[in-house]
Amino acid sequence: MDHAISVYTLGSFELAIHGKPIQRWKAGKARDLFQFLLLRQGQVVSRETLHESLWPGSYWSANSSSLKVAVHTLRRVLANCQAPSEETSSPSLRLVTRQTGYTLQARGVWVDSEVFDDLVDQGHRAESAGAHREASQHYRAAAELYGGDFLAGSPMEWANVHREWLRSRFLYVLQRLAETSLVEDDPLSVMRYCRRILEIEPYREESYRMLMYTHAQLGQLNQVRRWYDICTTRLREDLQAAPEPATRLTYSRAMHGQLNAHSWDSINYPTHTAAH
Repeated sequence: MDHAISVYTLGSFELAIHGKPIQRWKAGKARDLFQFLLLRQGQVVSRETLHESLWPGSYWSANSSSLKVAVHTLRRVLANCQAPSEETSSPSLRLVTRQTGYTLQARGVWVDSEVFDDLVDQGHRAESAGAHREASQHYRAAAELYGGDFLAGSPMEWANVHREWLRSRFLYVLQRLAETSLVEDDPLSVMRYCRRILEIEPYREESYRMLMYTHAQLGQLNQVRRWYDICTTRLREDLQAAPEPATRLTYSRAMHGQLNAHSWDSINYPTHTAAH
């Protein structure tokens, strides 16, 4: 879908007008300033806070020119980022000066990380209401939108905090989609979602168990052994840890042909299963 103004933050950063990237961006403080204010759009951020966030560890004074230069550069970039339209309500990006600091006004701007967050929230609400099919639709859309870590490569602490937040939500989405695919007997989707989880969190044993269970159901015992070996090697070499009992049990039952349609719950949720 073509958006008048789009901001891509999941993976590589990009600001685009009607799909055409703005080429004037350079790796510098003007871009950092835009990204920082984008997270707080509509809020007035003090000059001192901006300086501490963009130049951590350096001395701040009201006469410092660093922030002024970044503001000036950002305004020059944003001047060329207004979607052409005669309507006063058309999408726009403006950096506004206030008495105590600056605020970014983003009107009608499409931001991928915001849309991702909204989709996850919609999926969770639908799931809580028992609308599982609708929830899966929102979760799938969120997973497709997640093109990578938030502002990947940015060393800023504030970016890292939000990066971890979005990453945790993405892992939640993948886990729910994998579980749904397991229930719906869709092995290829189970494998796809579990592998994406392990790309981000390589020590999550539940994903290894789900992969072993799925391959066992398909009679692919070599793949069961492969995933168990990968799991145990990573845990041993990186964490000096052994697999959880549930992981060892899944592997043992898979290799002895003792897994069935009810095995997943009995291994992973033994207390819940026993209660029923």
